[in-house]
Amino acid sequence: MLRTLLPVLLLAACTTAQAQEAKPVQWDTETGRVVYTLEDGPLGVLDYPVPYGDNVGHFNINGLAGEFGGPGPLEGWWSEPDVSHDDEDDNTLICPFAIIDNYGRTTRNWGRLVITFAEDDFPSDFTILRGRCFEDPKDVLRGKLVR
Repeated sequence: MLRTLLPVLLLAACTTAQAQEAKPVQWDTETGRVVYTLEDGPLGVLDYPVPYGDNVGHFNINGLAGEFGGPGPLEGWWSEPDVSHDDEDDNTLICPFAIIDNYGRTTRNWGRLVITFAEDDFPSDFTILRGRCFEDPKDVLRGKLVR
């Protein structure tokens, strides 16, 4: 029986290893590489580099997880480590109150976002509009899909 099961088990192990080696979806932006890292309920979470704190920012995009169709726009929020300040003497934090992001990080450095994809089929290039705290998103970040 072991002789008949061994080829099946080896094939299953190879298939699993290949699935785990799948290349993550990534985009190049002017601020660095953005990577689709996880899905949390309806949220698709994209991570991006920042030069401070734990060096990771997160775009949390509602409706991106699971089945996705159409270019959007989709809304969400972003969060970064709590070390950026508005004034030059570093006394004023960006937002008036802290949030806890889906990684358990407490931060006052967050805001709203709107993302639109260039094509109906995901993944494709994107444009993100960001705003601080409750401000309307207006700062533009463009992402070019890495193929």
